Amino acid sequence: MPKKSKLPLIVFLVILTGLAGFAFSKRALISDYLAATAYSPTSEMIKIRSSLGLTNRGTLIFNATHPRLDSRDPDIAVYGCYTSDRIYIYNIDNPELSGFREATTAHELLHAVWYRLPLSEKNNLIPLLETVYSENKSLLEEDLENYPDSERIDELYVRAATQIKSLPAELEAHYSKIFSDQDRIVDFYLSYIAPFEELEKKIESLGAELESEKAIIDQKTAEYESRSDIFNREVDEFNSCAETAGCFSSNYEFNLRRNELLNTASDLDALYAELGNLIDAYNIKIDEYNSNILHNNTLQNLVNSNSKPEDLN
Repeated sequence: MPKKSKLPLIVFLVILTGLAGFAFSKRALISDYLAATAYSPTSEMIKIRSSLGLTNRGTLIFNATHPRLDSRDPDIAVYGCYTSDRIYIYNIDNPELSGFREATTAHELLHAVWYRLPLSEKNNLIPLLETVYSENKSLLEEDLENYPDSERIDELYVRAATQIKSLPAELEAHYSKIFSDQDRIVDFYLSYIAPFEELEKKIESLGAELESEKAIIDQKTAEYESRSDIFNREVDEFNSCAETAGCFSSNYEFNLRRNELLNTASDLDALYAELGNLIDAYNIKIDEYNSNILHNNTLQNLVNSNSKPEDLN
């Protein structure tokens, strides 16, 4: 008796799997449509939504997650958050941090997108995301190491889209389903982090200059103190000799020694003046260094939203 083929069973299972994935997407789509109809964005959120250049799918998920701007609360420090399928963005509108709200909104929106992706699609994206990570480890490693393993890929998915322009073609095609121009999203990120990077470079440069100048000041100070000690001893010896009859063999020797001491005193005065100028310049640079640190801290405090959505209190 011939054996029955197992092919129909295999095909049947494949069809069932496909239908299950389709059903999941369909339910998510219907849910998003219903949630989106209940969203009434503020004029500011409408402006942010427009600036992101969202596709129809991106716009639907944006509206379904009801993004809103929130103000500061001292209990928690976040730029924004995605929780219970809602997006909350810290409301900072500082010209110096242009792009902050747009970049943060895009970041949180992508968390919502990842949440909606079928497992099969996530699995297809993971190798691509790991490639991006390995090629951009210096940029991504420090931030991603703060996330537990369960959240790492989700966060990598978000950061790849919002921080890196050169992506594998498949990833670019994937993100194009959400953003009409993914490079624009990265530009928002680059725009708001630019002041921090500039300040960091300036602080680092000034710190190196201060360290070098302090070494010179220390060396000049040690030289001045050493030469002053020698000079003071020589003055004491000269005065003692001048008070002792016959110590100087002639007026010529007296005047010669006196002139040598006067020249040394003049040299010490010049060194002291040079040291004073170096210290003045050093103090000015310290003020500049501290001013840049203060400025950086001020900007950091601005983006450390400490914002807890009211619905979560």
